[in-house]
Amino acid sequence: MNNPREKLLEVAFNEIYHCGYNATSIDKILKQASMNKGSMYHFFKSKKELGLAVVNEKINSYIEDKYAILLKYEKNICDEMLKLIKNRNNFDFNYGCKLNNLMQELSPIDEDFKIALEKVYLRFENIIEEVLIKAVKKGEIKHNDPKSLSMYIVASIEGCLGTAKKSQDGKYFQTCIGELENYLNSLKINK
Repeated sequence: MNNPREKLLEVAFNEIYHCGYNATSIDKILKQASMNKGSMYHFFKSKKELGLAVVNEKINSYIEDKYAILLKYEKNICDEMLKLIKNRNNFDFNYGCKLNNLMQELSPIDEDFKIALEKVYLRFENIIEEVLIKAVKKGEIKHNDPKSLSMYIVASIEGCLGTAKKSQDGKYFQTCIGELENYLNSLKINK
């Protein structure tokens, strides 16, 4: 990684994910990135500005990269969505969801973080909503309110990830998400 700003963001992203924003120190980030404070302040005025960039760039990209692929499907839309949701290969259940962790930690105490995190969260819901609208239009499922259903699905994903984090065991995620799968399957229109 030749871009120093990108390296700093990547190190900060990982450090914040593993330790939380408040427990993350700039000194540790800089040490891991092999950079000095002058280099950091060239790109970011403060830890908060760096943290907001992590949310706006890294966490937003994480959600976009993982879920926007669903928008390309034209058939078996709910099956593809469930397959993607259930696939947690290489997911670290000890640390949980990158988005939800920061939402829990920072939304109640910092308005700027609340706004930035909510923007990412709403994009996540919007992707799922677009997928559901397409599934309804294609006659794959029957549901009158894809927006509310998308909120429920995202809340279910986040809750199931939180349940697995609590127990630090992916089997709890699979069990929990299985109930979401049962519900979504009940919406399918049999052809």
